[in-house]
Amino acid sequence: MVPEHLNIKPIADLATVIDCEHKTAPYIEQSEFLVVRTSNVKNGTLLHKDMKYTTNTAFKEWTQRATPSVGDVLFTREAPAGETCLVPNGYKVCMGQRMVLLRPNKNIVNHVYLSTYLVTDMCKYEIKRHSIGSTVSRINISDIKKIKIALPPLPEQQKIAQTLSTWDKAISTTESLIANSQQQKKSLMQQLITGKKRFAEFNDEWKESRIKDCAICMDNKRVPLNKEQRFNIKGKIPYWGANGILDYVNDYIFDETIVLIAEDGGYFNEFSTRPIANISHGKSWVNNHAHILKAKSNVSNKWLYYSIVHKNILAFINGGTRAKLNKSDMLLIPILLPSNKEQEKITSVLSAADQEIKTLKQKLTHLKQEKKALMQQLLTGKRRVKVDSEKEAA
Repeated sequence: MVPEHLNIKPIADLATVIDCEHKTAPYIEQSEFLVVRTSNVKNGTLLHKDMKYTTNTAFKEWTQRATPSVGDVLFTREAPAGETCLVPNGYKVCMGQRMVLLRPNKNIVNHVYLSTYLVTDMCKYEIKRHSIGSTVSRINISDIKKIKIALPPLPEQQKIAQTLSTWDKAISTTESLIANSQQQKKSLMQQLITGKKRFAEFNDEWKESRIKDCAICMDNKRVPLNKEQRFNIKGKIPYWGANGILDYVNDYIFDETIVLIAEDGGYFNEFSTRPIANISHGKSWVNNHAHILKAKSNVSNKWLYYSIVHKNILAFINGGTRAKLNKSDMLLIPILLPSNKEQEKITSVLSAADQEIKTLKQKLTHLKQEKKALMQQLLTGKRRVKVDSEKEAA
């Protein structure tokens, strides 16, 4: 049952729907003109990763019907249908193919409220109901106009938007803190692991070694499980693959600290920004897409992990359709070895940095969960905001 203060209206009554009638604009390496594609729009957010750019001439041509501006909402029509985000402030934007622009009527609907409502579960269901296609979902413009939006009075919309913006700022601040902490840790790790930066109490010369000299390979103990097998033994013990935890099971192969490095399908080409290794503590199960290493007495597992996790090992990778690190080549990867005490000192600093990042990520998760719960209450009318009518009118 819809609360009395909510008015149900189709998008056609709230906004002008403008289609992108062009093919995708020509790309150039960098410019001030963004080409926002469907892959750049996700869960109410504009993703800048893999953003494309175009020329001034193309921008003018592609925006003849309407130039996306602050207050407009971008809406994907296909692959997938119904992803939305606000046009960002401070950017010159043109739409890629399979996208439309929603230009809200400011006298009826607040643009932040509309954009937020479009990413709620209830509206996602409404969008899915109007979409077609099983493998690749798509939605016609005529059906976009039919999507129903529950509206409180405009002053209340504005107050809801203001309230949720407070959460968005907290989320954005935390994301910036995470990014800064990750960058600082990355820089620190590069200096400490290579010996470019050392603690004053240590001056012993580091030894050059290889993985085969400082770790035992336990690949023979790996046991792959398919989805059905994992489903039948669901639990809380991590099941590791090439790039991390794939699932959780109720049994284990190992009950110790081990270092895992991708055998195939790893992020070898992205080693500087994505991990090519992982460290597992306690009980675990590992499939056959990750090499399993256990440190010898001259090295700690943490040192082994930090030495490998962002290391350029492309010279040891075999090409083909799926890049692969063979065991024989993996064992020849060079590792620098300080004394055990210096290893311990360095890894303790890096572990503290990792813990700080982990704490920030947990905080971010909680903020997003709390915002989602608040959205559910505010946008369904289960919880009302107090509106100062005179202030809102001003």
